[in-house]
Amino acid sequence: MRRLRTAVVGPGRISQAHLTAIRNNPDLGELAAVVGLPEEAERTRKLASQFGAKRASNSLDEILADPDIDAIVLTVPNHLHGSIAIKALKAGKHVLVEKPLANTAAEVDDMMREAAAAKRTLMAAQCRRFFPGAREVKKRIANLGRPLDIVHILGVDVASAKVDWWKSATDTGGLVLGLNGPHVVDTILWFMGEVPIRVYAQTGRQKSDHWEGEDQATVVMTFKDGSTATGHLSFNMRPETNERWIIGPKGSMHLVHDRTLWIEGKKVVEGKLTPYIEGDESFDNQFKEFASAIFEGRLPLASAHEVRPVIRVLEAALESAKRNQPIEI
Repeated sequence: MRRLRTAVVGPGRISQAHLTAIRNNPDLGELAAVVGLPEEAERTRKLASQFGAKRASNSLDEILADPDIDAIVLTVPNHLHGSIAIKALKAGKHVLVEKPLANTAAEVDDMMREAAAAKRTLMAAQCRRFFPGAREVKKRIANLGRPLDIVHILGVDVASAKVDWWKSATDTGGLVLGLNGPHVVDTILWFMGEVPIRVYAQTGRQKSDHWEGEDQATVVMTFKDGSTATGHLSFNMRPETNERWIIGPKGSMHLVHDRTLWIEGKKVVEGKLTPYIEGDESFDNQFKEFASAIFEGRLPLASAHEVRPVIRVLEAALESAKRNQPIEI
């Protein structure tokens, strides 16, 4: 089996986690290039050197035209995901897109059509699925019975916009809903194994001078069998929190930071809290799934087809908050 010759497009903060993952999977992947805009040339060169890329480039067209590159990992601003992914697919590249897959379901549909036409893999980087703790929840969740109730609180402390495009509600897909909402909604739908029938959301903004979008949101999802899920997202929470309660008629589970899992008060999985930018097992496992699926000719976990409902739910949440009423899916 040859290695997947991969270019990372977008030298921003999260790119380091993907670069580390490629480096940590030398049997499956080879870092062919790091790609950035001309004004990012110095950072692009530094990352390419640090992670052992064959070259640094400031031309996406050059990289997409190179037949020796098999795939790209896309880590650009949210509003560019659809257009660049489609361009890469048209060039015959497999694409792993940093979450969210896109800002709208219509964009995802366009991306999926191009992937099908090109016979290439299109996967969303929903990294939270790839922690052992989260995987153990998925493995055991049927034991809890139905209906289920899932509560997920994901709160971080963001003092100001880390990059300029965060200031735009359109570019981010809201703000906290576009940036961290995919983590919450994706794992809820993955655990539930189905799409909700109704979405109701309320949003707010505490840091009104920092950005256009919402910096806190609560999303309530209702499922056909009576299961419910609530996700609360915040950019104003200190200390930072990431925990889920998964409750069923036959028991409950408590998952903290996607890594450590308690079942009925007994710890069954314990993980180490590692900063994403230093690389961790979720990104390692995610790249392994991407490359393995390509080599094995199968759909990957978190394929575009599987993740499309996540984007639809996030769209519905924004619409619900705007109209102050539930949205039927």
